[in-house]
Amino acid sequence: MKRLLAVVAAVFCFMGAVFADETSDAFDIIKPEPSKETVKIVPENQYPELHPTSKASCQVYLEYTPLTNEVHIYYTCNMAAYDQGEAMNTVMAILKDFQKENGYYSYRYMRKDSVKYFRDEANIKKATYSSYLVFSR
Repeated sequence: MKRLLAVVAAVFCFMGAVFADETSDAFDIIKPEPSKETVKIVPENQYPELHPTSKASCQVYLEYTPLTNEVHIYYTCNMAAYDQGEAMNTVMAILKDFQKENGYYSYRYMRKDSVKYFRDEANIKKATYSSYLVFSR
């Protein structure tokens, strides 16, 4: 019985040595660490067809942190032309583009979307719709 166990153990050791991978291949797949800095991204296509009432005054930008895969997205326009539905549709279209460009497959909301009303330096009333998300690979 002891001889049988010794032979089986020797066969396993031999097979492990034969089918073992080289260590040089394992180190080739290590990727550089993502940046810890937050990057401000202004999308090229801001989908003016999705927000026709605020087409002239609309600004959309993202604050992206690659290390944690977090995105804060902001949609700002004049308060008189602000429509929550148009803002949500535009933000979702831009997030879908961002998801495809950066190789993510899903995202989840970290808190409820918010709307903030304020006056800018020219004393014009503005509205900002914002979302906070985390993407997954």
